[in-house]
Amino acid sequence: MAFDRIEAAGLILTVLAVMVSCFLTAYNDFPAFQYASHSNPYMVRLTQPIGQEVSKFMWENRGLDLIAQALVLLGAAVGCLVMLRSEREGGRLE
Repeated sequence: MAFDRIEAAGLILTVLAVMVSCFLTAYNDFPAFQYASHSNPYMVRLTQPIGQEVSKFMWENRGLDLIAQALVLLGAAVGCLVMLRSEREGGRLE
Protein backbone atom coordinates (compact mmCIF):
# COMPACT_ATOMS: atom_id res chain seq x y z
CA MET A 1 0.00 0.00 0.00
CA ALA A 2 1.52 3.26 -1.16
CA PHE A 3 1.58 6.40 0.95
CA ASP A 4 -0.99 8.90 -0.32
CA ARG A 5 -0.29 12.51 0.63
CA ILE A 6 -3.85 13.68 -0.01
CA GLU A 7 -5.32 11.08 2.34
CA ALA A 8 -2.73 11.93 5.00
CA ALA A 9 -3.50 15.64 4.69
CA GLY A 10 -7.21 14.93 4.91
CA LEU A 11 -6.70 12.83 8.02
CA ILE A 12 -4.59 15.53 9.67
CA LEU A 13 -7.14 18.24 8.84
CA THR A 14 -9.99 16.08 10.15
CA VAL A 15 -8.22 15.42 13.45
CA LEU A 16 -7.38 19.12 13.74
CA ALA A 17 -11.01 20.12 13.06
CA VAL A 18 -12.28 17.68 15.70
CA MET A 19 -9.78 18.99 18.24
CA VAL A 20 -10.72 22.63 17.55
CA SER A 21 -14.44 21.90 17.80
CA CYS A 22 -13.93 20.01 21.09
CA PHE A 23 -11.88 22.91 22.44
CA LEU A 24 -14.51 25.47 21.44
CA THR A 25 -17.30 23.35 22.90
CA ALA A 26 -15.49 22.85 26.20
CA TYR A 27 -14.44 26.45 26.82
CA ASN A 28 -17.44 28.42 25.50
CA ASP A 29 -20.92 28.52 26.87
CA PHE A 30 -23.94 28.26 24.65
CA PRO A 31 -26.50 31.03 25.26
CA ALA A 32 -29.24 28.85 23.81
CA PHE A 33 -29.14 26.74 26.98
CA GLN A 34 -29.77 29.80 29.15
CA TYR A 35 -33.33 30.10 27.86
CA ALA A 36 -34.40 27.06 29.90
CA SER A 37 -33.82 28.78 33.26
CA HIS A 38 -36.79 29.95 35.29
CA SER A 39 -35.49 33.49 35.82
CA ASN A 40 -35.23 34.26 32.12
CA PRO A 41 -37.08 37.42 31.03
CA TYR A 42 -37.62 35.98 27.54
CA MET A 43 -39.87 33.18 28.76
CA VAL A 44 -43.52 33.63 27.83
CA ARG A 45 -46.69 32.19 29.27
CA LEU A 46 -48.53 29.68 27.16
CA THR A 47 -51.75 31.68 27.49
CA GLN A 48 -50.23 34.52 25.43
CA PRO A 49 -49.69 34.48 21.67
CA ILE A 50 -46.05 33.58 21.12
CA GLY A 51 -45.59 34.48 17.45
CA GLN A 52 -43.76 37.73 18.10
CA GLU A 53 -41.46 36.20 20.72
CA VAL A 54 -40.47 33.31 18.46
CA SER A 55 -39.90 35.70 15.57
CA LYS A 56 -37.75 37.94 17.77
CA PHE A 57 -35.63 35.00 18.95
CA MET A 58 -35.10 33.72 15.39
CA TRP A 59 -34.04 37.11 14.04
CA GLU A 60 -31.73 37.84 16.99
CA ASN A 61 -29.96 34.49 16.53
CA ARG A 62 -29.85 34.52 12.74
CA GLY A 63 -26.09 33.90 12.66
CA LEU A 64 -26.49 30.55 14.40
CA ASP A 65 -29.12 29.53 11.86
CA LEU A 66 -26.90 30.52 8.93
CA ILE A 67 -23.93 28.58 10.30
CA ALA A 68 -26.09 25.47 10.66
CA GLN A 69 -27.38 25.82 7.11
CA ALA A 70 -23.84 26.27 5.75
CA LEU A 71 -22.68 23.11 7.53
CA VAL A 72 -25.60 21.12 6.11
CA LEU A 73 -24.83 22.33 2.58
CA LEU A 74 -21.12 21.56 3.02
CA GLY A 75 -21.93 18.06 4.25
CA ALA A 76 -24.26 17.46 1.29
CA ALA A 77 -21.62 18.65 -1.19
CA VAL A 78 -18.91 16.46 0.34
CA GLY A 79 -21.28 13.48 0.35
CA CYS A 80 -22.07 13.99 -3.34
CA LEU A 81 -18.38 14.24 -4.21
CA VAL A 82 -17.61 11.04 -2.32
CA MET A 83 -20.43 9.14 -4.03
CA LEU A 84 -19.56 10.36 -7.53
CA ARG A 85 -15.80 9.91 -7.52
CA SER A 86 -14.35 7.48 -10.05
CA GLU A 87 -11.77 4.75 -9.46
CA ARG A 88 -9.26 3.00 -11.67
CA GLU A 89 -8.77 -0.73 -11.90
CA GLY A 90 -5.94 -0.72 -9.34
CA GLY A 91 -8.14 0.85 -6.68
CA ARG A 92 -6.50 4.27 -6.92
CA LEU A 93 -8.57 7.38 -7.59
CA GLU A 94 -8.29 9.08 -10.95
